[in-house]
Amino acid sequence: MLDVASLKKFDFLKNFSLVAGENGLYRNISNVVILDYEGINGDFSDFHEGDFIITNLLFAQKAPEKIYSAFEALISIGVCAFAVKTIFFNHLPCDVIELANKHEVPVFLFNDIYIEDVILGITDHIRSATNYSYYETLISAFLDSAPPSAHIDEFLSALIPAKELKLHSLSVSCIYLIPPHEIDEFSLQRQINKLTLQSRHMKTSGSLHILKYKNGILFLKFEPSSPKNSINQIDLYWITIIKELNLSSYTIGMSDKLLDIYKIHIAIARCINASKEALKLNIPVLKYSELGLTNLIYTIIDDEYSREFLDEKLLLLSSDRNRSLSDTLHKLVANDFDIDKTAVALFQHPNTIRYRINKLKELMSVNSDLEFQVLASLYHNLPL
Repeated sequence: MLDVASLKKFDFLKNFSLVAGENGLYRNISNVVILDYEGINGDFSDFHEGDFIITNLLFAQKAPEKIYSAFEALISIGVCAFAVKTIFFNHLPCDVIELANKHEVPVFLFNDIYIEDVILGITDHIRSATNYSYYETLISAFLDSAPPSAHIDEFLSALIPAKELKLHSLSVSCIYLIPPHEIDEFSLQRQINKLTLQSRHMKTSGSLHILKYKNGILFLKFEPSSPKNSINQIDLYWITIIKELNLSSYTIGMSDKLLDIYKIHIAIARCINASKEALKLNIPVLKYSELGLTNLIYTIIDDEYSREFLDEKLLLLSSDRNRSLSDTLHKLVANDFDIDKTAVALFQHPNTIRYRINKLKELMSVNSDLEFQVLASLYHNLPL
């Protein structure tokens, strides 16, 4: 989705002068509309949240006070910005500027360009460049397909300038952010726009791309391949980004090993799995390198054949009758299969835990402790 800050990609922006609401440049544009006679009769029912308003303020030519009331009503609706063509007003009243600054709604003045050209330029972009969904679809395609190379080529060609692809043998690392609470898609995209805008002013950002993926935010870092790029350096880079962008409220998984750019699907899977494990363990940041064999567990879970087998086992434990067995299994895994610790966690006698382990083995049709622990660990990591 296009945000107000992204208008800089259009040639007409050189004719625009920002006079208020600089802190609202991250706002998303859903449509471009003209404000005309509505300012006279005060009926703004045809305007909606995300509208980019273009006007020459003809309605206020003989009554400048109407500007404030019109802007106030439209801001309450949630419009994203105003662009005023300076035909009748070369500047706006101070109270209008203060209103826009207070609510962080950008206001531009412009001239020497047709209003129709501005409308066509923005609407064409909104219709043709639905970047978030486009990139998200490509990421899903190369994560789920084998081999993923064709989808990766399309993704990289769209994301990275051709010169960079030709001049360098690139490597990639990434982090994945899970928001602290459930968030709607519009708000998530708006947050991504804001983070992208902030990152442009950072010295450490480099070749950083911020994208929406499913219900989280994906950060991708591309750089020339070099044996000097150690895990510690990648770790330090991402920790710096997390601090500078104030991402401490998110749960973050980090792919802290540089991979060849055509292994980007592996890098993304690693940081997503690390974020899932971090959320489960209730820790703010978890690195791929700290996951150990849990990496393989996520891989097995994602395999169609393995998942069918695990779902069959899950069905056996999902009944109310076996709830205590299921709870015991989860606590066992969480306590590294320590019977005494599990007993304390469940307020049970250790012998009760031993009895339940035997029942679980019988239910799962396993014999050895090793086989039980592997299957229990897989079951424990199944998504709810």
